[in-house]
Order: sequence, then C-alpha cells, then structure tokens
Amino acid sequence: MKSMEKNENCQTVFTASQGTVVGLVGHYLFENGSSQFAFMDVKSESGVSLDHSLSFSTESFVQTLALCNGLMLLSGFSGDQPCYHLFNPLTKQSLTIPLKTIQGGAARVGLASDGSQDQFEVVLLEACSSKSNAVQLHVFSSDTGKWSSHNPTNITLPSLPEFEFQELGIPPLYSNGALHWEIGGYLMVYKVQGSYCELYEMPNRFVDWAWQSTLTYRRCLCESGGRVYYCYTDFDGVHVWNLLNENENVGVSYHCDHKKFPWKLVHSVKQQMIMSKNQGFCVWEPYDFAPIAYSEQAQTIYLQLPGTVVSYNFDSGSVGSICSYSYPGMDFRCCSFFSSTGNGPYNAQRITGGETKLNLPLEEMEMLSF
Repeated sequence: MKSMEKNENCQTVFTASQGTVVGLVGHYLFENGSSQFAFMDVKSESGVSLDHSLSFSTESFVQTLALCNGLMLLSGFSGDQPCYHLFNPLTKQSLTIPLKTIQGGAARVGLASDGSQDQFEVVLLEACSSKSNAVQLHVFSSDTGKWSSHNPTNITLPSLPEFEFQELGIPPLYSNGALHWEIGGYLMVYKVQGSYCELYEMPNRFVDWAWQSTLTYRRCLCESGGRVYYCYTDFDGVHVWNLLNENENVGVSYHCDHKKFPWKLVHSVKQQMIMSKNQGFCVWEPYDFAPIAYSEQAQTIYLQLPGTVVSYNFDSGSVGSICSYSYPGMDFRCCSFFSSTGNGPYNAQRITGGETKLNLPLEEMEMLSF
C-alpha cells in the first residue's frame, strides 16, 4: 500500500467544474470480486463525460463506504485481514487503516474531510447494546494515526433490530462540518468539531422501522448548494426533502421546529409520471427506482434504474439518459452509483473524452492494487 502524501496544490478531486450540474461515481462489481470505478461529470449543456484521470479498476474485492471531498473510504483486505482503504483517486495514493473491533450491534462508518488530503477522520458509530441504546463513537484521526473512543452523553439511539441488512443501508454524508447517517428511522448528525451528536426523525419513518428497513425502497443522503437533502422512493412516488437549518423559517405559512422535525418537502412525483416520459423503461415496481443525487440548481434528481441511470427535471418533467450498464439476470445492484460533488475550489484537473453515452463496464481502465 502507498502512504498518503500531502497535495497542497489540489485540495479536492470531486468538485465539479464550472457548468457541471453534478458528479457521479459508478462502482461496478464483477462476479470474481474485481471492480471498476467510473467518474462522470453530468453537465446541463453537454450531457455526460467520463473523467479518465480519476477512473480506475482493481482486482481485489472492495466495497465503497463513503466519498468525501476528494477521498474515498473503501472496505477490503490487507493480506487476509479485513481493513479500510483510504484512497485519493487524483494522486492514486492510498492508506490502510485497521478495523476497529466493536462489541455492539448495528454500526455506521463515515469519512470526514474538508478537502485537505492529509487531514481526515474515519468515524465509526456503534450501538452499544439493545437494552441501553447508548452510543459509542470510535474515531481514527490522521493527526494521531490511532483509534480513540468516547461516549456522547446527550443522546441515545432508537430501538434497533438485532440484525440489519447492511446492503440496504445508504452511504453517509459529510456536509457543513458534520457526518449524517440514517439509522433506525432517524438521522444521526455528528458534528466533528466538538464531537456533538443530534438525532432527528426521518420523513419516511414508520412506527415499526425494523420492518420497513427490510423493504427494498431505495434512498440517499446528498448535498446540493451547501444544503442537505434526503431522497427516497415508496409506493407514493419519488420524494426529495430538505434538512432545514436551526431556527429556519421558510415562507409565511411554514415554520420549522428544528428539534422535532427539521424537514421540508421540496419535490414529489409519481413513478408512473417519470415512466410516461420514456416508453423504453421497463420498470414496474417502486423499488426499481434508486435515487442517487439531487441538484438544487437544476431542479433535477438522478435515478438508477435496472440497466440505466436517468435524470428527471421537476420543472420541465423531462427525462434524460445518463449512462447504461450491463447486469446479470435481474441483479442490477452489481452496479452502485454515488454522488461525488464536493465543496472545495474548482481546481481539479480533468481529462474528458466528451462522451454523450457511457456504457459500464468499460474495456480499458487503469488497474490499481490494494
């Protein structure tokens, strides 16, 4: 493994260039355990282009855990030992981080970085026990190179199921100095500075969330315009909610009680409405719609469907094709997509091929070893 090095000239690799609506990363997992990672720029005026300088493939098994301002957190192996890989796609530098042994049940992992390649924190959220619902946070800091642990005293987790389907979980989001996790029908917010936690009810929380969590409704946390959004699907349609700031008032008739329910519904549309715009889609169930990202500027949501990724504009009702991918049988989850737009300066160097139609997997990719 290569060690992480300072890169003072380029602080972020995921920040979109001017004119880019959103950045997407496609992680294609082959049956033999190898992977491809394709970085895409979706531009409102010129379609989609592949960023060859960031895209890569690996022969070893890895899973994508988090993307944060130019860094990727992957789970994999070092020899025969499981570990985390912290990877910089721009410099192709990586760092192996040992796993933290936990005693509790459900856990979430997140990556916090404001763009500096040598300053980061990997945060592991652990539910200590189903009886106490206490929270323990384990933090691996680039400053110390070690794990440390502490127990927030101001918060307890909701009742959690004894077993969770981790593959149905959603990636964490780092935004405005805080990590955001969906857990047990609630949003856990961890403010890195001060190590302070907050817990909010999710807009789609059921009373029996343990049952809802086993359903294959898809959802995501994403950032756009410096704001946090929660997108999800159900039998009523595709929905976009905005996490409001504390004491925020929106309009005359809407007041946000931030401690009780800090959400505002931004958009909602029936799946049938999206399907009617393009008869080529053979999608019949709500769980076939997987939200990936939302662009506040373009008023557009990006959705993964079996074999394709599309955009839907809420203002015009138009549907656009982003890319297509092959999948064995009906298991279209062999390809996962993530929002990758960061907050830093527009200084990432890009070499794009100007493609208007991408098909995954790709034939030629730079091969890396983990």
